[in-house]
Amino acid sequence: MMPRPIESALGNLATIQLGHKLPAELDVRSKAALLFGVFIVAFVYVSLFCHRIPIGIQSALFFLVVLLEILIIAAGWQYCLEDRKTNGVANWRRRFALLGVMANTTAFAFPVMSIVYMIFYPSAAGRMRLPMINGKKMVIACLVFSLCGFMAGILAPARSRVATAVGSLIIALLVLAIPMGIL
Repeated sequence: MMPRPIESALGNLATIQLGHKLPAELDVRSKAALLFGVFIVAFVYVSLFCHRIPIGIQSALFFLVVLLEILIIAAGWQYCLEDRKTNGVANWRRRFALLGVMANTTAFAFPVMSIVYMIFYPSAAGRMRLPMINGKKMVIACLVFSLCGFMAGILAPARSRVATAVGSLIIALLVLAIPMGIL
């Protein structure tokens, strides 16, 4: 008779402790991810908008931020593809993750393609009639895609949430930091 109450008491104790530990672990994980995201966004903001830093360091930090954004977009795609294979994620969250990563990729591709277009415009414009890119409309489109990526990132699964939301904020800061004359 003695082992049965002890086993049930230990079983109840284990489930009670597991029940209390799981939300605390998730809470710590989400706080750490939030702090990491805030740190990355603060680093990007200081790198792009702090004009007290010497020009050479600003240029290096700009390219570091662009490289960071490329890595975050790649991580967002990887997490999105991995979330498709997991069973514990709701379908609507998977769709929001895909939507957020696609919005981030599009928001990043617009300025890159604009710069590439402007580099090759003089040689191509001599052969055919090409329109100029409206920089204001492109910046607005990039900011709208960044906002869509941020909102979708908030609703995405936990694995891809930080990469999608922080990636969209970095894209918005990058687009705002590039002078209009370049775009």
